[in-house]
Amino acid sequence: MQNVIELVKVFVIISALSPIPIFSTDWLWQVTTDPATDWGPSWSPDNTNIAFTSERGGDEDIWVIPPSGGTATRITTDPANDFWPSWEPDSSEIAFTSERSGNWDIWTIPASGGTATRVTYHDERDFFPSWSPDGTEIAFQSDREFYEPTSIWKIAATGGYAEKVTPEDDFCIYPDWSPDGSKIAFTSDRINNNYDIWTIPASGGAPTRITTHPEADFHPAWSPDGTEIAFASFRSGNWDIWAIPVTGGEATQITSDSGYDSKPTWSPDGIKIAFSSDRSGNTDIWVIVPDHVEIKPSSLGRIKALYK
Repeated sequence: MQNVIELVKVFVIISALSPIPIFSTDWLWQVTTDPATDWGPSWSPDNTNIAFTSERGGDEDIWVIPPSGGTATRITTDPANDFWPSWEPDSSEIAFTSERSGNWDIWTIPASGGTATRVTYHDERDFFPSWSPDGTEIAFQSDREFYEPTSIWKIAATGGYAEKVTPEDDFCIYPDWSPDGSKIAFTSDRINNNYDIWTIPASGGAPTRITTHPEADFHPAWSPDGTEIAFASFRSGNWDIWAIPVTGGEATQITSDSGYDSKPTWSPDGIKIAFSSDRSGNTDIWVIVPDHVEIKPSSLGRIKALYK
């Protein structure tokens, strides 16, 4: 009972201090409000920023913004398109896809901006990076085997030889590395041409199917404690964010707006999920606190601090 009372107190404090609206059983707020398209969020491990792709500078670049909203900072400034950011585990660098080499390749850049470093050099497209939790490798999807479908690969964060992770003949996209580094989640249509969420050992091996719904599931994102995978799905008849235990089973619907919600990313405390949505009439970054997530007393101060 005491925990419930404390939660109500914090809710009242947050409502009074913040211009950000909080709705019903879910706490929800809009992070970006620029008229340009903002999409593909990635939450920094140190909880200070959300990286995202934006066209607000005239072309697609990587920007960062505090999770509570405010002033966005441009990180990449090359005239070529830069998109799909992924944070290095200590939040010091951001991996991203770029067309600056004349092809889609994986690059990294300091989180404060500066000189970018090219990681992949293949003639075919490499994109959608996901940094390993120990910071040594980057997983990505690639078309580099022209006689095979798009597959999941991994490479040292400093570059070098790339290793294929997913099996031959499987179309596999959108990798996301598990928090313990043992597995990589991805989307594949390897059974009945239906897009589902799968996991595979990071060293390769037999994939495990996580979702089995007849509608498409995309953009897997591991929860920080490794117990759930959030994803975007059309299973409600609309693109919404869902979450499912990593062992499979029943999925929980997180968003239910009529807008297009996609690309979830968890906050490092596992309490919040950022995602892209056009629910405001423009594609922006939003954050939600799912009502199925347990908010422990130790987390209340962190939620309150978000609004200070």
